[in-house]
Amino acid sequence: MPAANPDRMPSRRELLATIGAGAAVGFAGCTGSDCTPTEPAGIDWPQPGGDPGNTAAVPDGSVPGRVGDRWRTPIVPDADLLAFAGAVVDGDRIVGLARIAETGLYTEYDLGDGSTGTRVTVPERIASPPVAVAGSTAVVSATDDGAELRLLGNGTGAGRYALGDAPATPRAAGTTLFGGDADGAFAYEVTGGGERWRREFGDEVEGGAVSFSPAVDDRRAYVAVTSSSDRGIYALNRSHGEVNWSIAGPRATRAPVRTGSLLLVPTPYELLAFDAETGERQWSTPTPADRRTFRSPAGTGAGPVVADGAAIHRLDPETGDLGWSVDFDGVGRPAVVGDAVLASNGEATRALELGDGSERWRLDDVSLVAPLGNGVLVRREDELIACTACEN
Repeated sequence: MPAANPDRMPSRRELLATIGAGAAVGFAGCTGSDCTPTEPAGIDWPQPGGDPGNTAAVPDGSVPGRVGDRWRTPIVPDADLLAFAGAVVDGDRIVGLARIAETGLYTEYDLGDGSTGTRVTVPERIASPPVAVAGSTAVVSATDDGAELRLLGNGTGAGRYALGDAPATPRAAGTTLFGGDADGAFAYEVTGGGERWRREFGDEVEGGAVSFSPAVDDRRAYVAVTSSSDRGIYALNRSHGEVNWSIAGPRATRAPVRTGSLLLVPTPYELLAFDAETGERQWSTPTPADRRTFRSPAGTGAGPVVADGAAIHRLDPETGDLGWSVDFDGVGRPAVVGDAVLASNGEATRALELGDGSERWRLDDVSLVAPLGNGVLVRREDELIACTACEN
């Protein structure tokens, strides 16, 4: 099963493929047959990448030394699951998007016991994982004319916004969604129900595509433009979309990350670091063994890690030098929670020590969905499983 990549919007083909390559039969779930798992603790993980900066990090969090199955629940209790677009953890609830025959489903699950709450039918052409923002959930789906962003509040429609072709998964910051499509970037105010700004790139013949989720801080939204007519990195004023600085040329292969004083951008065969205030280039790090690209890095400025699809590496934020390395074939983007690294290749989920990369535990036959306050939310085929810290 291919590892999920939250940096960009998966195609319908990719969403379906996540179902077709089910995990091998074997022990599926969490470690520790003698474990008495605790009740799941909530966490703020409202979108792929976790926070506005796309750091995939919970600096004040912790990963237990052992975990056990607290509960399991079917992703779709009363129908055959055809595709799973993803799930996020918003406090004490889980929000997931899935596809069944002829339609899509938005489902809320109770974090405490996995019970199913609100369920809403959404268009079957789901085009991104859900994003929780300002009491609503953003759902993006493809349409005959491009795409559409829908806001669901308490299971009912709270707003719509038309998008162009190939939209990126939006990034939530405060009460605003920042995103992009084949023509440019936008900011959509959720509570006000309207477009705050739109910035187009490219020329009259070809627009400037924003193919990946932006990274956002208190002042700017950082977007990677990837079309042939306009290629580079733009730092846009968060309030009105004006260009603060730009760098022509780099072609991003994954979503940018705003962490510490840096903006980190994966490009073909190297990772680039720019000063987030000025755009000045700080360093570049080539991919090991001539691998094509890094995933988006994860972690704070004090302890980032990066994966290249075959291994996970510790990254020096000052120089870009790679430190320890752990082989993990097919690994997707990791997450950093406290002093641990969580990573998955779709067939196993591992917790590694941030300090030296040694393994804390491993869960076979499951893929990582999101961290929890005291464990992990994982998926095996058509089930969600909450794995939490052991009391004993």
